[in-house]
Amino acid sequence: MHERTVEDARPCPHYPRCVGCRLIGLRYTAQLEWKQVRLKELVQTAWSSACPSVGTIVGSPEVFGYRNQAKLVLRRSPRRGFLAGLYRPGTHSVVDIRNCPVHHPSITSALQHILPVLEKSGLPTYDERSAAGTLRYLVVRSSRWARAVQVILVTATELDHAIRGVLRQIARLPRVRSVVHNWNPSTGNVIFGETFTPITSEEALVERIGDFRFRTRAGAFLQANILVARRIYEYVARMAEVEKRDLVADLYSGAGALAFHIASGARMVFAAEESPIAAADARANVRPNGLHNVRVLTAPADRAVALLQEQVGHIDVVTLNPPRKGADEATRLGIVGLAPRRIVYVSCDPKTLIRDLLWFEKHQYRCEQIQPFDMFPQTDHVECVATLTAIRQA
Repeated sequence: MHERTVEDARPCPHYPRCVGCRLIGLRYTAQLEWKQVRLKELVQTAWSSACPSVGTIVGSPEVFGYRNQAKLVLRRSPRRGFLAGLYRPGTHSVVDIRNCPVHHPSITSALQHILPVLEKSGLPTYDERSAAGTLRYLVVRSSRWARAVQVILVTATELDHAIRGVLRQIARLPRVRSVVHNWNPSTGNVIFGETFTPITSEEALVERIGDFRFRTRAGAFLQANILVARRIYEYVARMAEVEKRDLVADLYSGAGALAFHIASGARMVFAAEESPIAAADARANVRPNGLHNVRVLTAPADRAVALLQEQVGHIDVVTLNPPRKGADEATRLGIVGLAPRRIVYVSCDPKTLIRDLLWFEKHQYRCEQIQPFDMFPQTDHVECVATLTAIRQA
């Protein structure tokens, strides 16, 4: 690891209490070098021969203020006051990060107004050990394009007069476009419960990625660094080498951002997403973006590939962007069953990506290249795109 330096670094008021940005304090060029070397070492260790090439990591245009979403635990402390932050690993102690330098400035500005409202409300914060209290999480999403924020308050109790009153105060704050209540009575550390209730007439936040605009509601997934996400989607569209006659399946599609970037070159794109909220948003965004050839399937990836095998039979190109745990075996088997000539795999975890690439290699798909992107500067996270091609049998 390189020595830390103050050069090219913005001071963080929460370091070293917060461990989220492990590389903060390193020059950005050193951060990129560290990630590049780490990825190459993982790849070379996994393949004894015929190792996929690793491209030069693509950096982020912004190394601070890039993150468009803050997910904060709420806690009242007799000694430290009202806290909004993250748990220290392995503890129930909360580190306040309301001035996090990687959050978009609109989020930091919004928190300066929102947190005093919550503090003065007198509503008790939730204690996960006793399962008592009301306020659990505060999620603030920002739109770079609309210059607005959406506020989602997660409580352990149902929406009542007191909570609604607090949310109406928040709705009157500057730059707040949308306010939503989420009820999460479950135990554990899952942030959202199933029930989202809009408080404002506007339920969604609008963001622009490349040539497309996306209205997404609370609970729908969009990448946290929009500038790097655009670079990834454009890269995937190139590497997919989609032709006009092609049928494409985009798995784990979220609100459809990757599917939309591919659609112009394809005959049809089937975008599969498990979340009903994200799938409905993707479906609603198709026509306003001038697309006619995107069909959204509300289904988990393994079920989606099974449906496509039944109804379509063969898919020419598959793209996928699974969560950190990667694609499960049922989904991988289903992809192979669709017999695509090309697979482009977007991953947020190099280890599970490598695991899945080695599996595909045993099923006649060779990984040609792994291209890293720096989605989260200051952290040790590396986003990768792997391109696989079917090995033709003699």
